[in-house]
Amino acid sequence: MKNVVLIVVGLLALNVFGISQTKSDGSTVESVFKNPPKDARPLCYWFWMGNNFTKYGITKDLEAMKEIGVGGGIVTNLTSTVVESQNPILNSPWPNHTYRSPAYWEALRLSAAEAKRLGLEIGIHNAVGYSATGGPWINEEKGMQKIIWSKVNVQGGKAISIKLSIPELPINHRWGSNNDRATIFKDIAVLASPDNAEFSFKNIIDLTNKMDSDGNISWDCPVGKWVIYRFISAPSMARPHPVPDELIGKTLEVNKMDSSSNIFHWHEVIDPIKKHLGEYFGKSFTIMHVDSYEAGNQNWTSFFKSEFISMKGYDPTPWLVSMGPLFTENMARNHKVINSELETKAFEWDYSDVVNKLYFKNGWDVAKKIINDNRLKFSWEPYKGPFDIAEGSALADFPMGEFWANQNSAGGISPQIAASARAAGKNIIGAEAFTSIPQNSEWTETPATLKYTADGAFLSGVNKFVLHQWVHQPFDDKYQPGMYMGWWGTHFSRHQTWFEPGKAFINYLNRTSALLQYGEQVSDVLYFQNISGRGDLISKNDFLNSTITVTDGKIILPSGKKYRYMIFPESLEMLPEVANKIKQLIAEGATVVAPKPSASPSLQNYPACNDAIKQIADEVWGTNNAKFNKYGKGYIVTNINAAKEEKLAAFNFLPDYELEQGLSEKAIRVIHRHSTEADLFYVVNTSKKQQRLTVAFNIIGKQPELWNVEDGSMSNAPVWYEKEGRTSVLLKLTSLQTVFVVFRKSSNSSDRPRTISVADSASNWSVTTAANGKQIFHSNLATSAEVVYVSGKKQTIKTVAKSPIELNNNWSVSFAPKLNKNFSMTFNTLSDFSLNEDKRVKYFAGTATYIKSIKLDNSFVQPNQIIKLDLGEMNNQLAEIFINNKKLGVLWCPPYSIDVTDYLTVGTNELRIAVTNTWANKIIGDEQEPADFENGEEHTFKKDTVGSPLKAFPDWFIKNQPRPSKGRKTFSTWQYYKKDSKLIPAGMVGPVVLKREETVEL
Repeated sequence: MKNVVLIVVGLLALNVFGISQTKSDGSTVESVFKNPPKDARPLCYWFWMGNNFTKYGITKDLEAMKEIGVGGGIVTNLTSTVVESQNPILNSPWPNHTYRSPAYWEALRLSAAEAKRLGLEIGIHNAVGYSATGGPWINEEKGMQKIIWSKVNVQGGKAISIKLSIPELPINHRWGSNNDRATIFKDIAVLASPDNAEFSFKNIIDLTNKMDSDGNISWDCPVGKWVIYRFISAPSMARPHPVPDELIGKTLEVNKMDSSSNIFHWHEVIDPIKKHLGEYFGKSFTIMHVDSYEAGNQNWTSFFKSEFISMKGYDPTPWLVSMGPLFTENMARNHKVINSELETKAFEWDYSDVVNKLYFKNGWDVAKKIINDNRLKFSWEPYKGPFDIAEGSALADFPMGEFWANQNSAGGISPQIAASARAAGKNIIGAEAFTSIPQNSEWTETPATLKYTADGAFLSGVNKFVLHQWVHQPFDDKYQPGMYMGWWGTHFSRHQTWFEPGKAFINYLNRTSALLQYGEQVSDVLYFQNISGRGDLISKNDFLNSTITVTDGKIILPSGKKYRYMIFPESLEMLPEVANKIKQLIAEGATVVAPKPSASPSLQNYPACNDAIKQIADEVWGTNNAKFNKYGKGYIVTNINAAKEEKLAAFNFLPDYELEQGLSEKAIRVIHRHSTEADLFYVVNTSKKQQRLTVAFNIIGKQPELWNVEDGSMSNAPVWYEKEGRTSVLLKLTSLQTVFVVFRKSSNSSDRPRTISVADSASNWSVTTAANGKQIFHSNLATSAEVVYVSGKKQTIKTVAKSPIELNNNWSVSFAPKLNKNFSMTFNTLSDFSLNEDKRVKYFAGTATYIKSIKLDNSFVQPNQIIKLDLGEMNNQLAEIFINNKKLGVLWCPPYSIDVTDYLTVGTNELRIAVTNTWANKIIGDEQEPADFENGEEHTFKKDTVGSPLKAFPDWFIKNQPRPSKGRKTFSTWQYYKKDSKLIPAGMVGPVVLKREETVEL
């Protein structure tokens, strides 16, 4: 019924992500946007809880993943209930379904077979539990090792004979029992030092050869007070966790710094899977995952001393008495200074560096090779361990970060992960997505509550989600919500109330991820070791061991990524080999920003290393303390401000975009992706305030478009102009809204609008351009007169007030509860379900469809106007809209408003709004009924009571008998609520109105 093409900026969240290159299969930006490829679909953590897995549930789960748009799952074998300790649920229905039993292998093979049938992919977490690398096949000899010690104080000036006690061996208190103390150890050294906080290296005496096998030692002790230390290595007893019930206390983490132990571990993991999966291995089964690193520090292995000497050129043994933060908190309190604080810190730097190198050389590099040799992808969250995050992110085939669901925080993953992955040429960057504490996900979470953190994750560089969590549901569908991962969320599963309308949310993730995977994110700067702004990142070891070239002033990495300049940390310490490589790159034409170094952080070749640094620094940075120096074909600058002051070629370019004056990049954030086909800019309003702004993009001669990832629509930007080599686009963003601006088509005079500005920045006007080139202004129909400027000429636009139609009364409501019979009611006025006297409504969980007939006459349905349906307050629920039996779409986040212009006609119109709420109220309602099961101990998390686990599966459940408590319908393995828990607002409360926006052509 429209007679002109109208575009309203801000109707719904408009999300357009950037793309960088045409895919090798010939797909275009548009085709990828309309039909997201398989790689764009999120995966999920598919948690198998203890021995509660079934073939029935496996098929149902995978079919549900396919239906909702999830691309597959990573099987993770956990205990039956996960809290801060392992509490198995007793009386299991499937006692023979133990880890790696015949039933387990049948289930895993079925998973791979069903994944192939459905076009999904699956993988597995290598270890039992979600951390980290290990299993029941690892014994203490192959486990992680740590240094521990005992000491005795002695008075010198005489011969002494004493027995040195064996240090108390480690025990794992959190993920095991009090009986899992280490049983083996190896002596490292016996050292004596003066009983002072500071002393000279030459005063440390090695007594190792004076101790016999029983710990006895005889020694002519020099005059003074001395401390004798007995250093040993012992298993740390770190355990994979939280493991299947029957494996509690029977697993160990593998030695991360020993190649033979790691080779053993990975073959123990992969070989049986390959055997049992057969033809599906490497086909539908494609992923080998390493998740959260929660194994603690490892600071020793049997050959650590020889590796240290090989890498650093000196023996670390005497330095162990420094007892710095390399070891344990207890040792940190006994920190001693050898020679000087500077030298002691340099030893600690060397020690940490060797640990990192051995973690990669003998651990992670070994893992990647074996995984890739078996045609699998190495998926890894490389953080929280004593190793370099950037180096790990560059190594993984599928590097991942982690973000948690929080409505008040944009979240995002560590910037090091995405930045270093991009530098290494990794196009797909993942995230453990929406992990949540119980207070945020007590079956109260919805897509609306998840969107803010999702957008924050995209801004941090993520372009593929791995949903946390999708717990395997092994039971009959009559038992819902079903199996939980203890108290943790977020709850994605086929039993989720909003599973069906939630497809709209998954489609949003799919489209967004597809565009963000399509090509290359623009980065002009490369950071070294740490990132402090927009750009990419390279680790120290990758910087030193990679062939980096310079062409036409551009720094080129082996991945092919090019950078205008490189930034080093604000530190006066630098390894000589790093300084030498900087010297080489600058000589070849690179521009580098780095303060002039004066010393090495390492004791390697000390003190000659500092002389080498000073020599290189004087040669490259100069001797006159200048902020800028030319060397060879390139330049060194001490800081960014100095670099910009010098107006060097590497900095003499327009930024990708510029926000209008007064706007903060904290409120408006932008990501740019580029290809030969298109430039795309992801623009995000991170504030809760409406923003009307102009963004100047460093693009010329192309038509800006707005692509909406929520509904798949594409349209030309309504208001834009070119000036001084840039294209400025007017955007009107509602609270937390995202807009994607796409440049791919050439513009011409017929579709190029004139310059527009609006005097009132808080205006409700929207502006579009008609096919004939005229400007069309849309108002909110309030009586108004507004001054606008068209190509510099002042004009006034006036509109006449027209009342909206309110739809708050007389709705027929059809209720479809998740676990009960359907019923219908009439609502004279819209109201909150939780306040209703009828218990069926008060404790409702499911979809309630509101139906109403609306009569419209010619005075309301007119040309040259837009009609919007506004649902008002929706309490984060989902609403599917139908008009005259035509589906318009699902509204799943604010603003709950949609253009209905093309669907309304003069006469009678039927409006249907299907509103879906959460499980919470129904679960609370069931608590009003007698319990027919027993819960375990009540738990608290962060000082809040967060519920209790199911203690044991009840006999009536095991025997498939009718429930003793006839009024209860829900069944679950974790109970968040009590009978007096506060209900959640539910249903449509309005006000629901049809609003009109008049259009005026100039």
